Amino acid sequence: MSPLRLPDAFRKSPVGYSTLAEDRRREQGAWIFLISLAVFFVSCMFLYAIYVVLRVGKAGDVTPFFIPKSFLLTTVNLIAISICLHLAVAAARLQRLTDLRRNIIVAAALAVVFFVLQSFGLAKMISDMLQPTDTMRNLYGLTFCLVIVHALHVVGGVAGLVFLLFGLSRNAYDHERYFPVKFCAMYWHFLDVVWIIMLLAFALAAVVSK
Repeated sequence: MSPLRLPDAFRKSPVGYSTLAEDRRREQGAWIFLISLAVFFVSCMFLYAIYVVLRVGKAGDVTPFFIPKSFLLTTVNLIAISICLHLAVAAARLQRLTDLRRNIIVAAALAVVFFVLQSFGLAKMISDMLQPTDTMRNLYGLTFCLVIVHALHVVGGVAGLVFLLFGLSRNAYDHERYFPVKFCAMYWHFLDVVWIIMLLAFALAAVVSK
């Protein structure tokens, strides 16, 4: 008599499922990609520190630097996207495909909101940068460029979310095959960390410019 076969969800804990060999290789590549991006952003932060020191260290007044208030909303928005994608990964592991779908759709909608919020902050920075003053020495130039660079990387994150949406339409994800969801979550977590570090650097620049 053959033993009773239970559904996978009961026969084996979702945490116990082994990662597919192909996905393990992809995850290694993903970490190499994220580490290379981290090196790039760390280099940018060193350049920004030098930029601030040179600007503030010169004789004469420096135009006061202010962080747009919308950047705080942008931070909350980015964290919310990461939370949604973290929940999406957990839902995929537990084979909760409805939760997986909902969290990815919400994350995609929040990504659109990000660009709306960020556009307000960039517009405020441009307005402050172009204010007529006796000196053109201010801290907005490179700051604006760094915000743009981060936003361009967010575009890559949005492309990943669009890819996930197409995958959802094809029912491409389950408890074994969900690496695209995991990588998208990893990428957005990385964007969160980078943005928070940048925001702290901007805050420090704002303090020393006064």
